[in-house]
Amino acid sequence: MHSIFGRSDKSIRMNLIKMFVICLMIVAVLQTVYLTGGTKKAFVQLMFIPIILSSLFWGAYAGLAVGIIGGIFAGTIPLDVSQDIMQDPINWISRSIIFSIIGFTTGYLFDKINRLNAEKQERNLKSPFYNLPNAQQLFYDLENRIKAGEHFRLVSIKLTNLYEIEKYIDNKLTFDIVENLAKKLEHSCGRKAVYSYEKDELIVLICDFCLNEYEEKLKRILDNYVSSPIKMNGYKFRVSIKVGIYLYKGEETTPIEIYNKARIAYEQGEPNKSGVYYYDRNFEKKRRENQDITGALLESIIKNEMYVVYQPKIDIVNNKISGVEALVRWKRNGTDYIEPNIFITIAEEIGFINKISEFVFKSVTKQIMEWKSKGIKVKCSVNVSVYDLLDEYYTYWVNGIFSDEDIDRSDFEIEITERVIAYNDKKLLDKMYYFKEKGFLISIDDFGTGYNSLMSIGEIPFDKLKIDKYFISRLNRIEVAELVKSIIQYAHTFGKIVVAEGVENEEQIKILKSFNCDEVQGYYFSKPLMPEEFEEFYSKFNKLS
Repeated sequence: MHSIFGRSDKSIRMNLIKMFVICLMIVAVLQTVYLTGGTKKAFVQLMFIPIILSSLFWGAYAGLAVGIIGGIFAGTIPLDVSQDIMQDPINWISRSIIFSIIGFTTGYLFDKINRLNAEKQERNLKSPFYNLPNAQQLFYDLENRIKAGEHFRLVSIKLTNLYEIEKYIDNKLTFDIVENLAKKLEHSCGRKAVYSYEKDELIVLICDFCLNEYEEKLKRILDNYVSSPIKMNGYKFRVSIKVGIYLYKGEETTPIEIYNKARIAYEQGEPNKSGVYYYDRNFEKKRRENQDITGALLESIIKNEMYVVYQPKIDIVNNKISGVEALVRWKRNGTDYIEPNIFITIAEEIGFINKISEFVFKSVTKQIMEWKSKGIKVKCSVNVSVYDLLDEYYTYWVNGIFSDEDIDRSDFEIEITERVIAYNDKKLLDKMYYFKEKGFLISIDDFGTGYNSLMSIGEIPFDKLKIDKYFISRLNRIEVAELVKSIIQYAHTFGKIVVAEGVENEEQIKILKSFNCDEVQGYYFSKPLMPEEFEEFYSKFNKLS
């Protein structure tokens, strides 16, 4: 039987009001029956109203009790008031039984409906994957804490390699991993503090008064998972976990915004490297800007916002311009300059880099032909992404450009960063050899910043080696200078040309000349130039030399 009285003062007041209404209705029904001439008329059936209401309010036994009470009181009213004829006992007893049955049955049905609704609600608040409350329950609890003015920390725990374990080890194992982790978190932080949002994500809500204690326990648990291999169900494997923590201090916000900030926090760091990260407003701002840039990037070429600049390369042995490097630039809306390291990275992530590469190659070939018509003969290097080399269509349209234009392929260098070699992909090597056979020159860019030794580049069919500006800017240090000297000697042993990037002063030029470096590139001679600016530079340089 449902308790008539609730636990809170508000619940007690509400129940007292309901009891008063039920009693008032019973009295009103009895008064109506008496004033209308007695129980011989149908007005006595009005007693079902307080009976059903009591069943609704308090359940089956309350309906039964009110049915009995209503039947007994109705039995005291004459059958015919005007003639003072009393009811036959069997009449009012039968009516009381009917009232009681209706009250109990109605209450039972209401109870069953309430139980089904409660079970449905409970299912709606449970994770479909684990025996844990889900996001809906999390948002409800967060809303209550916000309204109560509490401070808390929301911790998002992402198992970043869970789907790899599911695919390559055992799909059932993933559930055991998360459930095992959830139990340890529940043991330390309390059962009601742990939620499941997605299959590979757990959320922990840590209240204000136990922040430091629970946070330390949490870090110890996670450290045990990532510091050594996990042994479970006969398997030994590694779990990668990224943790994002957001501290709520009472600011005006919504539960979903709080949750998103915790998720944003764990997006910091390398994708598959475990770590604990706190929410950083600047990181969120940067990600938001990147999303904004991504949308605009897709239309940048169509809107003619991208353009190509050319940085001269100087042959310091013969004191002449040996070529240029083509560099793509983007002015969003014609005014906002977006750094190449930002939009190139985004373009690679969203698969738009091939469109940019195609735009650059077409622009460069057109420009080289125009310069040739003016008597300007220079070789041009073009940066190529690993994504370009892995794209079969890239080879197709590059060949298409050069079959349509009367251009010597040896006037073009395909610049590949040293990091590309780290992929160690036969397909990449085959593509490089293909371009080499077609007559293109191959240049290894940013040498020294990748993951390879001098010996590993022996597999690449390169013509030029570009020493990264990191080393050139530190030529005043003996150990760096000796390293640069060794690289130049190594490349010359195999008949390769060496280009020094980022040359900015005369002292660097002197050192590089003493090392027999072939070419230099940097602000000492010129910044990247627009085509008409390069023409002017070309003319002035040749006059001076």
